Amino acid sequence: MLYSTTVKLALVAMVLGLSQAKYVLDANYDASNFFDEFNFFTDSDPTHGLVNYVDSATAQSLGLAAIKNGAVYMGADYEEKNPDGGRKSVRLATKKSWTHGLFIGDFAHMPAAVCGTWPAFWSTLEADWPNSGEIDIIEGVSTQEATAVTLHTSQGCTIDNEGTNPRTTLKGTDCGESDSYVGCSQQTANTENYGDGFNAIGGGVYAMEWKSDYISVWFFPRYNIPADITSGNPDPSTWYLPGAKFNGGSGCDIDSYFKQHNVIFTNTFCGDWAGAVWDQNAECSALASTCEDYVSNNPAASKDAYWLVNSVKVYTEQSNATRVTRASQSFMS
Repeated sequence: MLYSTTVKLALVAMVLGLSQAKYVLDANYDASNFFDEFNFFTDSDPTHGLVNYVDSATAQSLGLAAIKNGAVYMGADYEEKNPDGGRKSVRLATKKSWTHGLFIGDFAHMPAAVCGTWPAFWSTLEADWPNSGEIDIIEGVSTQEATAVTLHTSQGCTIDNEGTNPRTTLKGTDCGESDSYVGCSQQTANTENYGDGFNAIGGGVYAMEWKSDYISVWFFPRYNIPADITSGNPDPSTWYLPGAKFNGGSGCDIDSYFKQHNVIFTNTFCGDWAGAVWDQNAECSALASTCEDYVSNNPAASKDAYWLVNSVKVYTEQSNATRVTRASQSFMS
């Protein structure tokens, strides 16, 4: 049957209108390329942790960065007592950066909820912090049971969390609070999304969608990962309410405060958060007078403070014009 060009284009538009596919894969990091596509950070810890971030060669020779059972392992030394310069660990950031996108991390294990730990999976442009913003997707300290999701910006960005899972607690709306170090944070309530609870179920998937008008974060346990993520055709519009949603609106022009982020993994100890709240954790403070004393003298406690990453995938949004053009070419050929 022959169709006129007008009819063909109308059919293309109708198909695209019904289709939910809008994100295309831009980067895929896994055991095949992970350590080639991430930079190892070796400067002093900006958060003043009791940590010594080592380079790629050192990390791999010490077994702190490795491929284990087909997954990417990033850990910390758990043998040296009173380590000079802090506990050896790794901090990695993607060589590539993005403004907007859908970031999906599949993790088999994250650092255990051990006293003194401060792991994070996040994004920022470190050379321009806080002017380019920061998105903390997974973050916690010591024996915390659920992740905190936080944004940090320069002064002037305030958000609301309409559309967030009602179990989540909004801790602050000013993302530039206290010279950007406090930020605007949401404390989630799902004890399977962090530390020991996360590891007990074999991990799961985190997804962060960053658009011009909002930034949202979801967690999916291993037993409930959406089929569209598994198939490589993620569609956030079909997922349940995010664990944290930050709406810009009139309070924050997101595009002015967030740009050109690298994806980062850190695994530090004590420092500006874990060290500062040590006395507020009865379980940890009973073990030592300070976070630094405990971490320095109990290396074996860090044995389970490691990331085991199946993959990190970054999807970018394909414009409607591009989709129409490509679909038209395919349909009309």
